[in-house]
Parts: sequence; C-alpha cells; structure tokens
Amino acid sequence: MNRLYLAADIGGTNSRVVLAERREQRWQVRHRARYPSQRYPSAESVLGEFLDASARPTVTAAGIAVAGPVVNGSARLTNVSWDLNAASLGSALGNVPVRLLNDFEAVALGISSLADEDLVTLQLGLPREGAPRLLVGAGTGLGVSVLVPVKSGYAALPSEGSHGDFAPDGELQIALLRHLVARYGHASWERVVSGPGLEEIYAFIRMHEGQDAGSVAAPEITQAALDRSDPRAECALDLFVSAYGCFAGNLALVVLPRGGVYIAGGIAPRILPKLSDGLFLRGFTAKGRFAGLMAEMPVHVVMNDDVGLFGALAAAEAQAAGL
Repeated sequence: MNRLYLAADIGGTNSRVVLAERREQRWQVRHRARYPSQRYPSAESVLGEFLDASARPTVTAAGIAVAGPVVNGSARLTNVSWDLNAASLGSALGNVPVRLLNDFEAVALGISSLADEDLVTLQLGLPREGAPRLLVGAGTGLGVSVLVPVKSGYAALPSEGSHGDFAPDGELQIALLRHLVARYGHASWERVVSGPGLEEIYAFIRMHEGQDAGSVAAPEITQAALDRSDPRAECALDLFVSAYGCFAGNLALVVLPRGGVYIAGGIAPRILPKLSDGLFLRGFTAKGRFAGLMAEMPVHVVMNDDVGLFGALAAAEAQAAGL
C-alpha cells in the first residue's frame, strides 16, 4: 500500500485538508474537507475532526501551510488568532513528522505539479528555463513567494513582501493611501490587494463621493463589477486590479523572474475576465525605462485551487525522507 500523506492549507477564512498518495508521480487525493477557520479554536481541532471523518488512517507525514510567517517550526496566523507549532500538530496527528511552512511557500512548491490546463497565460514573454519564478496571490491576505534555481530543481523562499508600503499611482490612489494611513497608521499592499482590501476600496470610493461607506462583501463587489450593475464596484475592481499589477511588477523588478510570474490565490480565478482585459498588465509593465524588460516576463494565472495543497504534500514527502 502506498504511503498516505496529509496536507492542510490553514487560512484566515477556510482551512482545507487532504489525504493523498503518490501514484505514477501524481498526487491522488483519497479524502478532502474544508472547514471555516473562525468556527474552530485551533488548527489541532480542525485536524482532529478531519481524522475522525477519515476513520483515523495511518499518516506517514504532514505538510501544514499557514497564512503567516513560520519561525523555528512555529507560526501565528495573521488573519485568525491561532498559534501553531509543528510538534503539537504532529502529536495531534498521531506523532508523525510535520513540516510547517508559509502558505505561499507551499504554493511555490506546488507549481511543478500543475498541468498546462491549470494555467491561463496573460503574457507569453520570453521564458528562460531554470530562471527564478515569482508567486503572488490575493485572497484573505496577500501572499508572496519566490522559486530560486538549485541543483535539484527549485527551492521556495517565503516572503512577507505584502506588508511593505503601498505605493499609490494617480490621484485616486493617493487619496486612498491617505484614507488608509488615517485609519490604520500604516498602509500596506495587503490593505489594498486582498479580499478585505477590495471591500476597503469600495467603501473608500463611496465616501470619496460623499456617501455612506456601507458594508459590502468582496464577492458581491466583484459580481457587481463584472456584470456592470454598479459603477462604484467597477471603479473599485479597476483600482484593485491596477494595484495588483503594480505590486507584482514591483516585485518582478527585484526578482527578475524570467521563469515566470504566477498569479495565484483565491481571487484571481474569480476575476479572470478583468485580469485579462489589459489593466493588470498595464500596471505590471508600467515601469518607465524598464517597460520593455517587463514585457519579456511570462505572466500566468493559476486556476487550480489545490496548488498550495500539492506543495504541502511535497513538503510532507520531503519531511518523511529527512530532506
């Protein structure tokens, strides 16, 4: 019987868990479940419920991806009040080895498991084999990771680049920056390019027009923008996508990811028509004298929601092998 590995993607909104095994170099999922994170007191309680529902199988190792920085096998989630520790999680799973890793480090590790149909290309560019790759993705938060070439292929580097200073482009974004600084004291990219960020932008636009801010959820704003039923929602999504492209382009200037830029996260597939209309790429490539260089970088949207779980499974497999 093939070894069973457990992978979890612990996020501020949902925690997804799978049991899988390797078959012919592909991951075959045996059992999966999704849990609303806010309803549970800890990650251990989520994993315990998952194992109970799976008839308590024997797990070889686990990879747990978390939406926050990991230091010495421990993490505190940014958008849900959980503290995680690899040893504690391993005990909850039946004393198995656990690799705790940043969620976008897991996304980076999962890229190699994707098929061609899992990607939508926004810009072909001039890809170079073995060159660095950049991962960026908006969801409940804003994730960043980098794949750097090593002898065995690629190594994933976690990042908290989304908490750097938001750099506005144009008068409306400058006004948004002032609004965010007045409200939070610091305006990070994640305050703009994320699900809560889209809600913040929409509320700001309403206030900018002299109306009550209201409270509208990101999915509603997105739908209203895509079906063009609310001009303010359209404006909010346009600003969001433009900022998304600018942020990805800024990081690409640092990394020079000629192996490709991968736009992942839960929001990208839902707004693919808007990402594909040129606004994202205008923000990405508008780098003055380096616009030509930016046009040479391949840009893809990741459509497979399991990419982070694939990466966590790969991390679990490596942990079991002592790598």
